[in-house]
Amino acid sequence: MTLDPDETRRQASAWDARGEVLLAVTRGASVESVHRGVVAVADASGDYLGGAGDPEMPVHLRSAAKPFQALALVSSGAADELGVPDEELAVVCGSHSGEERHVRLVAGLLERLGLSVDDLVCGAHPPFDREARAALASAGLEPTALHCNCSGKHAGMLALARFFGAPTAGYESVAHPVQRHIAATIGRVLGIDQRTVFDGVDGCGVPVVRVTALQAATLFARLALGADQALARVRDAMIAHPALVAGAGRFDTRVMEGAGGGVLAKTGAEGVQALGLLAGPALGPVGCLIKVEDGGDRPVPVLTAAVLRSWRGETATAALAGHDAGEVRSVAGAVVGEMLVVPSAGDLRRRNPGRPAVGGPTPGPLLGVRLTMASRDDREVTRFLRANWPGADEELLGQAHDWRSEAVVVAARDGRRMVGACRGTLVGGVASLEELLVAAERRGLGVGSSLLSAFEAHARANGCHKVSLRTPRGSQAEAFYRGRGYRREGDLWAHHFRHDLRVMAKEL
Repeated sequence: MTLDPDETRRQASAWDARGEVLLAVTRGASVESVHRGVVAVADASGDYLGGAGDPEMPVHLRSAAKPFQALALVSSGAADELGVPDEELAVVCGSHSGEERHVRLVAGLLERLGLSVDDLVCGAHPPFDREARAALASAGLEPTALHCNCSGKHAGMLALARFFGAPTAGYESVAHPVQRHIAATIGRVLGIDQRTVFDGVDGCGVPVVRVTALQAATLFARLALGADQALARVRDAMIAHPALVAGAGRFDTRVMEGAGGGVLAKTGAEGVQALGLLAGPALGPVGCLIKVEDGGDRPVPVLTAAVLRSWRGETATAALAGHDAGEVRSVAGAVVGEMLVVPSAGDLRRRNPGRPAVGGPTPGPLLGVRLTMASRDDREVTRFLRANWPGADEELLGQAHDWRSEAVVVAARDGRRMVGACRGTLVGGVASLEELLVAAERRGLGVGSSLLSAFEAHARANGCHKVSLRTPRGSQAEAFYRGRGYRREGDLWAHHFRHDLRVMAKEL
């Protein structure tokens, strides 16, 4: 027995109420596990077009940043000055497999620079490519830094150091001119402070790029667009040489080869996948960033398939290159479950991103309309809203709803003295907890928990499926609610009195 998609999504929601479940793994009639994270889709202007999870979540891009580290080589003029051909540029952008052609290209670039493998600080590991690994072993040779999947990136950084006339030693340091120029390049593309670009050290020893998921999607949308000549050259090198961006049989290479020049794909460690979808017949370019919270890469192909289908329809089938199968199989090969993408196609692709089209009409003057403002309740306004909301609901939500609210107040007393209280409202199946406060000398004695339980019980008895609240981020109050089953739904930055608030919720 297997679950239908709606039942899978219902069960998956019980694992996490934050909207961050990306993939559910089923076995039999149950959800066995889930993968959380974020999918963000953006256009080249930086507008959020769809996805799941928090698009403002910071993400360490790891190797998904390589095209933009390579961009610094091009935008500086170094690639032209040093005669870097597109094949070498593609390897600089890539996480290569250590195949013979990959090693030859990196070694050739180093030789032209008057450098050698000893100048690379990326470290060595066996080639990802099975044949290359076997060839080394049969020859009795150990892998060198040339076989490291990051050696192309490091050779590009050494080329940039040569171009600047800077020391090649220490090029991996965050204070080196090479890394400062890379940070400035990424900051320029995104319009952000370059001092915020790096956070930590990558596995190959250079600074890690850390931006939000939405900013990462924007980077790849601008790369897909070819927003300037340097970005266009990086894009075209990757499209022309997908086998140099990864290698034979590797996910990025197979997706780009299957897409026939319509998709850029770049994987990063710890469950990161970035995509750039070039302009289609009726669609402009978009970028996408996928980050799996637990760092696993099992969900990445299935999530990538969902994004491509949402934005490119059946024409994306070839680009998936057989990686979109979501079956869970036994050792004997029998299908015993499946991996289902929880966000819907509508979530992944919002058709109306909420902004006017470029060059579209702008609002004109309010001809014949007089505006008035009052600070107290106006019965005529109330009548207008009650009369017109049903029609607006039909238009926006597909059906009319009863928005009447019930105020709830719960008080805790010791004799005649009040020692705690909470209040909120019930409307549309959601109980909004607006205030909960316990007298200072009675905190930690269970009064707050009793008040909250009473509020939840009343909400449940009156048909509510959820309690929602806001509390200061990082506060003891947040810890209190987490301990009682509440989970983060989002954040409100510089909100009431410019405090950062956390939106939390609990399913009843």
